[in-house]
Parts: sequence; C-alpha cells; structure tokens
Amino acid sequence: MSLTGADSGYKPPFELGLVPVLSRSASLKRSAEDHRIEALQPTGIPILDKVTGGGFPRPSAIALMGPIGSGKSSLVRELVTNFIRQGCSLLYYCIDDPADIVKLGLEDHHIAVDKIEQEGRLEFVDMFSLGAQKLAESLPKMDPSEILEETLRFQDLLAYGRSFALKPGMGPKIIVMDSITPFFLLTEARKVFQYVQVMRFATRIARAVTIAILHTEVVDESLENATANLADGVIEMKKRTGEILLKGGTMKVLRIGRNPIMSRGYFYQITQQGIVFSNSPVI
Repeated sequence: MSLTGADSGYKPPFELGLVPVLSRSASLKRSAEDHRIEALQPTGIPILDKVTGGGFPRPSAIALMGPIGSGKSSLVRELVTNFIRQGCSLLYYCIDDPADIVKLGLEDHHIAVDKIEQEGRLEFVDMFSLGAQKLAESLPKMDPSEILEETLRFQDLLAYGRSFALKPGMGPKIIVMDSITPFFLLTEARKVFQYVQVMRFATRIARAVTIAILHTEVVDESLENATANLADGVIEMKKRTGEILLKGGTMKVLRIGRNPIMSRGYFYQITQQGIVFSNSPVI
C-alpha cells in the first residue's frame, strides 16, 4: 500500500484517541494560512521535530503505519521515553505485547517505570495478559476467537480512557495504542470506526495526543486508507530490504495537523540503544 501521492484521497482530519492539557513547555506554531495558534508537543527526536515543525499538535491522533517488524513499537517507546521526561502523563494500551515486556523496553531507555507509575504519571492497560489469562481459564470450553472478542471490548478501553482523560492535576496527556490491528481482525470495521468516533470527543476534552499503531499488509487496504484518512497525522515506516544483518528502514511523515508535509524519507536503524535516524533525507 502507498499512503503517498496525489491519489491517496486524504480527507479532513479526525481523532483516534486522547490528548494533553496545555503546558508551559509546549511549543506554539502559527500557520501562514491560519490565524489560530496551534499547541505542539515536542517529540524529542530532532529529525521528527524538524519535519513536523516542532512536534505533534494537541489535541491530535497520530497513525503510525508500517509492516510487521518495521520498528513501529521501537519508535513509540522512544517517543514515550521522551514524553515522560518532558513531564507528560501517559496511558499505554499493551495489546500486542504484555505490559512486562513494554516496561522492560522503557527501562532500557533508563526510565524508572515503577517510580513514575507510583507518581500516577504512567498507566498500563495490559490487554495482552488479560487475553492470555482468559485463554488459559477457558480452553477448551471456548473458541480462541471468542476469548479475544471478550477481552478486547471497546467499552473497557473507553472506561480506561475516560478515567485517564478526566484525571485532574496532570500534565500534558499522551495515549498509546500498540496496536489497533487486532480490532480490525476481530471486529466489523464499522464498529471499530464507531469506537474511533467516541474517542474523538475524549481527545478534545483531554487535549491529548494519541498514537495508534496499525500493521499494514495485515488488514484490508481499504481499512489502511480509511485509518490514514481519519487520523490528524500519518507517519509511515518501511522495512529495509536486502540487508539481513541491519534492522531498520525508511520513515516518512505524510501529514501532521492542518498542514500537509512534503517529507522525504529518513533512514533509521534499530539498535540496542534505541532507534537512530540519519540526518540526511533519502534522495
């Protein structure tokens, strides 16, 4: 699937999730075409902040799209680390991996996860482990697909999100959904997009940034395009091919906020220290 080009069919933006309260450290940007001031949350990744004009708008929903193994979760954990260091409060839906694995990934970035959880600035919704527990309890009485449908219930996600969005006295709010792919695989697309619609209101209330991962080449291409059209921002990651020993690829920012971005791709490499970007765009 290609998300670039004149035939991409992008429509006006739409939110996928929740986002933060204005902070003193937030950047402000004035568009040449728009008199309104847009609050930005810096990503802490120099290349990404440069391409986006200072960070992710608040509120907004960012779709991070790419094939399996392209480094989307690595990028998200780098972003989460930077947001936490900026004083943000963060809700992390662990859907593809258990929360323990996600916590280890953050600790590799020298984040004191337990301490920040105790402060109330970091919360995990461990959907993966909940599904595994129900599977162990219910087999062979239930079909695995029924167990997953019962585990990944939209009302539960909305309840967690609402509680997080309405918490008083918190800094800028970030919500991560890693990933939304299982919803499309297990539920009618119409219901998924209805859920997205409800999350839109919560996003406005919380003035949060939501980052939702979608695996391309797994769900139908029409769903990929619809997700890209509904998001306020789209980042595309593609795996590098032909170099087995090097984990990495190319990242493009296709759109952020009200302004389309003509971004060239930037090479990145996934290392033990995190994700490292090239300073020069791909020609």
